[in-house]
Amino acid sequence: MELARPAPPPLVPPTLPRLLTARSIPDAERIADLEDELVRVRPGLFTTTDPASPVAIAQRDVLLARIAAARAHLDSEYWFSLDSAAALHGLWTYRLSRRVHLTQLYPPQVRREDDSWDHRFHLTRHWTALPLRDRTLVNGVPVTTIERTAADCARLLSLPAALVVMDCALHHRADRELIARIIDESRGKRGVVQARRVLSLADAGSESPGESLTRLAVTDCGLPRPSTQIPVETTLGTKWIDLGWEEPKVGIEFDGEVKYTDLADGDPDAVRRRERERHEAIEAEGWNLVRNAWPDIDAPHGFDVRVRRALAGRWRLLPDRDD
Repeated sequence: MELARPAPPPLVPPTLPRLLTARSIPDAERIADLEDELVRVRPGLFTTTDPASPVAIAQRDVLLARIAAARAHLDSEYWFSLDSAAALHGLWTYRLSRRVHLTQLYPPQVRREDDSWDHRFHLTRHWTALPLRDRTLVNGVPVTTIERTAADCARLLSLPAALVVMDCALHHRADRELIARIIDESRGKRGVVQARRVLSLADAGSESPGESLTRLAVTDCGLPRPSTQIPVETTLGTKWIDLGWEEPKVGIEFDGEVKYTDLADGDPDAVRRRERERHEAIEAEGWNLVRNAWPDIDAPHGFDVRVRRALAGRWRLLPDRDD
């Protein structure tokens, strides 16, 4: 009987932050005290950030504040879209845009000065046909559906950012056939070729943005596409390898900081010990594991070399590297 991973937990959409007003920060001295934490999102509207937060979390929080500010000022019919919608659904994102993206059914009727406000406060309006099928509400906020969001991101974001969103959507049981249909309905629009590539590369087995980006790095350096979530029977029970190749028994494990911080329950040393024991149990079954982390995503050459060394002598199908 084929082993199956447990279903992922449901997506948890974030709550839009409450915004501070100039009236709630009454004196210049107080504003000076908060200078490192305050971000102006609209005239007279501010949000706060935690200087200790990781950059990606701080960027997401500022984007959510800009979305909240946009909601307070827009009176036309709209749906947040692209990576703004991805953030509102709780999907993974990578290098999140600073801009709020929303879709309207008709060209926006804005005066020139309003247009400048849109530019200054990071708001981009798109207009296109948006079928009822592709509209939804998340916590009362109008957004494009997960399938439409994944399709739009696949067309218009960078390839790595688009793949992260698409993998997460499929991981959480988005309808792949519907996404393909939405992409096909966009024939003639910008980014359709990339969108089809993103969907072909996407894998519901990815369990984190780091795993998605690692898989992309592996294929971009000319290696065969790896499988995801490979079960291995060990003395410690069934363990799952993030991605790899079963024939040569070479696996790749992505080490994100979250397992040693947010998921560590205050004991990162215990997590590292369990991870080491797991690693040793898998290698005892004949596997060669290559570990990578976020620095390898930005500079993949060394990672490529380590993977090829792990595969050398184990796999006759290893392609030659084009230098």
